[in-house]
Amino acid sequence: MKRRKAIKSIGLSITAGLWLPSALSSCKKDDPGPEVPFDGTVAIIGGGAAGLYTADILSAKGINVIVFEAGSQLGGRVRSLRNQREILVQTSADFPVELGAEIVYGTNSAWGNIIKNYTFTRIELNTQATEQFILENQAKPATEWGADSDFQIVQNFMQGLPGYSGGDVSMSVASGVSSRAQALLNSLAGNRFGSSSDRVGAKGVAEALNLVEHDNLAYMIKTNPLQDIVTSRFSGVLGKVKLNTAIKSIAYSGDKIVLTDQDSNQVEVEKVVVTVPLGVLKTGGIAFSPGLPAAKVTAMNKIGMDHALRLIIDFKKNFWGEGTGYLWGGTEGPAYFNTGVARSEFYRTLSVTVHGPKAQQLSAMGDGMLDAVLAELDAIYNGQATLYVRKTLTNDAEGNIIEGDRVWFKADWGKDEFFKGGISYLPPGSSVQDRIDFSAPINNKVFFAGEATDNRGDAGTVNGALNSAERVAEEVVQSIIGA
Repeated sequence: MKRRKAIKSIGLSITAGLWLPSALSSCKKDDPGPEVPFDGTVAIIGGGAAGLYTADILSAKGINVIVFEAGSQLGGRVRSLRNQREILVQTSADFPVELGAEIVYGTNSAWGNIIKNYTFTRIELNTQATEQFILENQAKPATEWGADSDFQIVQNFMQGLPGYSGGDVSMSVASGVSSRAQALLNSLAGNRFGSSSDRVGAKGVAEALNLVEHDNLAYMIKTNPLQDIVTSRFSGVLGKVKLNTAIKSIAYSGDKIVLTDQDSNQVEVEKVVVTVPLGVLKTGGIAFSPGLPAAKVTAMNKIGMDHALRLIIDFKKNFWGEGTGYLWGGTEGPAYFNTGVARSEFYRTLSVTVHGPKAQQLSAMGDGMLDAVLAELDAIYNGQATLYVRKTLTNDAEGNIIEGDRVWFKADWGKDEFFKGGISYLPPGSSVQDRIDFSAPINNKVFFAGEATDNRGDAGTVNGALNSAERVAEEVVQSIIGA
């Protein structure tokens, strides 16, 4: 308990002093000097929420940091469609459309506390949107399913998850639902947590839910892309970032740690914090010399990370319900989301989030994944998806306006070399302790952060990434002052 309080105090001090990092970088002659004297450099690998927050905290303590980001932009999987310059045709939506994280969980969470510093309009999903649930190609709100026994079994199982005390088995086994409701269960108890219901462990989810200390309010920001919020909040360390620099190896046996990038350039530092996605580490995206300790490899392999993708589809008509937020229970699209709900009168855009084996299956279909998703929506809404999907408009040789390609976008996180998957999850036989063991520092020189290392119940979310930054920053500081 003492350790957790110490970690939280770091996060609060930085949040309260938004411009502290830039102030520290211009110390005057009579300044008392850095809070944590350190002659070396801490390298941070990864420019997502975890990496930027870690850099922000350490820089505010007066520690010299450098951030290496493999890609061309910051934010990690907090990525907004309007920031993707290579996409020529954008959606017609007049609100932010997210390719990664789109919902903020908790007003007093790590992510929520950052957002409190801004005067953003908040759209609360529990009061401003209605969930719909699919059974047998029928989509209805919970109130209209009434006494349907299969629906009630799924709902009761999900509501009782924090108190789950059954065996260490998958969600599908623990729930005992019928085949009729398996797709709905998979949507809520599998896809929602990073994979499928036959891969996600019930005990691991229950353990995590009981560790969460913030409120459960889920909301969106009305007009500001989440990626812009991340870069704005951590603007004080942007000058310390090297983009398009993928670290390929970490040699940490000597007094100095030697980092080698994709072009064989090398840099020497005293400490390094690794925040890259778990999928990159599990596929050998970074080589460690010496190799990672056996206990860390064992813990890492007990944490799952599967394929993931996000589809954005534009329509000419909202046929799923103007007040609908999430639509749960699809097979091709386990989680459909009405991205414009309560944000605009132009709410004709759906995002589709898919994790696990289904994501890998759709990815293998290439552009055919759109046909599969539209076919499912057609079955639910009597052919309206294909009828109303928006298309680009072009002119033929005679100057007549004709319809062109369908307007849709995809972020295939499983195929992205810098992510190699979606979010982490705990399969049966694993626990939060595996996340703790995986995140353990090596020789007070190599440290680990990122959502997969979160031990406060928020793994798989931006909150989890930020939580891990607070923890790892504390570990780095303690390694310096305790040396």
